[in-house]
Order: sequence, then C-alpha cells, then structure tokens
Amino acid sequence: MTDQIAPASPASSGGNTKNSNCLLKGCLIVLLLFILVFCCLGTLVVVPFVTDFNPLGQDWQNRIMDIIPWEDFIEDSSLIPGMEEFLDEDFDFSPEPFDSAWSASDAWEIPLTTYTASDFPATFSYPEGWDIEEEDYEVTFYDPDSFTFLYVGEELVVDGTTAAEVSAEVIESLQSEAESGTFILIQNSPWSVPTGDDAYLNAYEWTDSDGYFLWAYDLETISGESNVYFFLAGEDPELAPLYGELIKIIAESFSR
Repeated sequence: MTDQIAPASPASSGGNTKNSNCLLKGCLIVLLLFILVFCCLGTLVVVPFVTDFNPLGQDWQNRIMDIIPWEDFIEDSSLIPGMEEFLDEDFDFSPEPFDSAWSASDAWEIPLTTYTASDFPATFSYPEGWDIEEEDYEVTFYDPDSFTFLYVGEELVVDGTTAAEVSAEVIESLQSEAESGTFILIQNSPWSVPTGDDAYLNAYEWTDSDGYFLWAYDLETISGESNVYFFLAGEDPELAPLYGELIKIIAESFSR
C-alpha cells in the first residue's frame, strides 16, 4: 500500500501567509521610522547653518567644527585619503583677494595726470581718463564710469577769512539742501597742503531734497584773498572710502 502525503490544511497555510505579511509590514515600519529619524536629525544639523534659527543651542556649529577639523583639511589636503589625486594641482582653497573700493591702498593705483588751470593759481593731479568741463575760474572732472565728479575752482574771500569759516558756510549750505535729519558730518579738521595755505578738509554724506544719496569731500585752501577749493562727490557709498584717500593724494599734489 502506497503511503500518501496529506495536503496541508487550509488553516495552517493561511497562518504562514499572515506571519509573512506581518513580518514584511514590521520591516517597512522600522525602515520608515529610521528614515524619519535620520531626516529629523539631518534637519537639526543643517538648519543652524542656513538660517538664524538654532534648535540645538548657540554653540552647535562650533562643536561640529571642533569635531571635524575642516580648516586643517583645507590647509593640508593630504589629511584626506585620495584627496590630493582628486584635486587639480592648480586648485586653491584660499579665498580670492577682496577687490573692493573699501581698500584705501587702491587709491594709489588710480592713474593720475596733471592739470594746470589757466585762469586761477592751481596745479594738481586728477584721475586720467576723466572728462573735463572748463569754465571761468573753475573746472569739473567727471568719472565716465560712475556718477562721481571733482569740482575745482577759485573764489575771492575777504582777507583774514579762515578755511574753517568757509568750511562752516559750505556745511550750512548743504544742510539746507538736505532732507531733514539726513546730513552727517564725518570729518571736519585742519589739513596740511604743500603750499602752506590755511586748509580745512571736510567729509559728509546726505540725502538731497529729491531723495538722492550723496557723499562728498571738500578741501578749502586759503592764501590771502584766494580760496582754491576741491569738491569731490559721488552717489555710490562703496566708493566713498576710495575717493576719501584720493582727495588726500590730490591735496598732496596741489601747488599754486
């Protein structure tokens, strides 16, 4: 008599299927929880670096930098295995020099040429390539690349008038033209020029009645009844420090 293998009962087959489905669901739940936790932790780490919000405390970025010495890696790429082969030999992590008008030394790099006035006693340097507009007893130089100009001229003053008094009159005039509360006097002090004239250098900024921001440097040089003035002005605040140095270079070049 041949032995027969009895088929599995429907009850036991269904039980195995249910156990497999439960195991699969459990694995999926664990995987989803792992992904969720990973995303949350990643967000907590990244958020402080891209926003002002720091959920893990103010020193979190510093702690990370202490744990991972990024600066050491940047200075010596050999600390990272294989990094030297990855980087091109000409690659440089160091930042580019900050090329900005805020660097006062740039003023000495501006090409200058000499101008001698024909109808008032003044010889001085001005930026080469600037446009020139001449009138009686005054001349204006315009920067073709920006709204910046140098206005130089002569006015007669009462003998005994000081450069400080003339400077005060200029300041009062500009204040009357400025929007209320916008005029700021940055510098107001005696200055030395090669001619030995009584000289005063002023720096200020303001917003005019039309809403335009302006900065200016004003140098008054008085000898007897002659006041030769230099007025350098513009509208770009980032150029102000550069031209603040330039007006001093121009003052050094001044002769009568």
